[in-house]
Amino acid sequence: MTRRYVSGLRTLAATIAMASVVAGQAFAMELTLPGEPEIDHRDDAACEVAAPPFEQLARGRIVSVDSASKRITLEFQPIPTLLPEGGTRIFRVNDAASLKGLGPGDKVRFEVERDGRSYTVTRIENSN
Repeated sequence: MTRRYVSGLRTLAATIAMASVVAGQAFAMELTLPGEPEIDHRDDAACEVAAPPFEQLARGRIVSVDSASKRITLEFQPIPTLLPEGGTRIFRVNDAASLKGLGPGDKVRFEVERDGRSYTVTRIENSN
């Protein structure tokens, strides 16, 4: 056999092997476990449009407000994704204007983001 013929056979064998691996992976993804509902692919087009994420604000009570340094102390209920223990904490605030009209004892709903080791209130609403 010539070198070109052997090289062609190797390429063909590699292509067939790769195709069987890809087909095996696709088949494995189609399998469902016993007791699971069958996958209905007719609804794939309906899944193309994502629903907007459900936004739930954390709840708390203002302990103190420091507009000059853009900080607020809140006593808050647990926030499962960030602060699952709840409690009292000093938060930075993005916009000092959002603190206008808020004072100690006010009940609020707020949104928090984590910045490394600190937490920043990105949105706050009075819920009295």
